[in-house]
Amino acid sequence: MFGTALRLLAVGEAGRRVGDYVQNLVTKYLVLSVAGTAFLGAIVFAVLAVFWAILSRNHDPVASAGIMSGILALVGFSIVFIAYGITREKPQSARQALRNPAEAMTAQVPAIDEVGRQIEHAAQQYGAVRVAAAAAAAGIVAGMAAKKFRQI
Repeated sequence: MFGTALRLLAVGEAGRRVGDYVQNLVTKYLVLSVAGTAFLGAIVFAVLAVFWAILSRNHDPVASAGIMSGILALVGFSIVFIAYGITREKPQSARQALRNPAEAMTAQVPAIDEVGRQIEHAAQQYGAVRVAAAAAAAGIVAGMAAKKFRQI
């Protein structure tokens, strides 16, 4: 439980942004669900129209269903391959890192979830009190260093 509290302290901004995040998330998925329903209706009518067109030429319902299943499988595989190509993470080249050093640096900074996992792991391994004491000592040292270099 204390590890969870440390994780929440590490991501202090999360508490302030939860309301906006939830509101944006609900709005986004509500709009996507309405659009998805309309597209689903259009897809159903398109599939029925294509099946009727194949059936009117072929006059065999089993062969028409086989042709339709082959077409739908082909469309499904093409969607999977396109989605994989779009969503896979592309490694950043050295030239891009030299052009945008800030972007290259942010790619190396761990995400908030990763920091939280590291804190939980440290709390489990060394104990919550030791981790809290180390964090407090690091905070005091950082404050003294900032005061010495007139950053505060």
